[in-house]
Amino acid sequence: MKNVRIIALAMCVMSMVACKKEPGDGGNSSISGKLHKELRVVLNNPSTAVGTYPAADQDVYIIYGNHVSPDDKVQANYDGEYEFLYLRPGKYTVYTFSKDTNAVATPWDEDHMTVIQALEITEGNQSVVAADMTIYDAN
Repeated sequence: MKNVRIIALAMCVMSMVACKKEPGDGGNSSISGKLHKELRVVLNNPSTAVGTYPAADQDVYIIYGNHVSPDDKVQANYDGEYEFLYLRPGKYTVYTFSKDTNAVATPWDEDHMTVIQALEITEGNQSVVAADMTIYDAN
């Protein structure tokens, strides 16, 4: 009887240790940030910028840990702000898309330039603020 209790206790301890939570939903941390849109007369010429505005309604994606595909998507609000809530500690990648500012954009996919950031939540109940990201558009 005593051996059964020891085995049961050992199994409980092992199951708790083996359940390491991966990055993703289910926590109490968050990642937030802000998007700006820079309008240019000539897309690949920074000196032709005519203004920077909040990137309202822009899609922002997040990847949990080392996943390949996006795990969630939000839309920036009217002021270009976004937030991913209920995250666990771990590494994350946040990204959005911009018009390509290269001299030779591909006409079939001119929105293919990725603006990306790697972030990490190191502890529970943490609010990580990402650096501002700028996307580009032609005026």
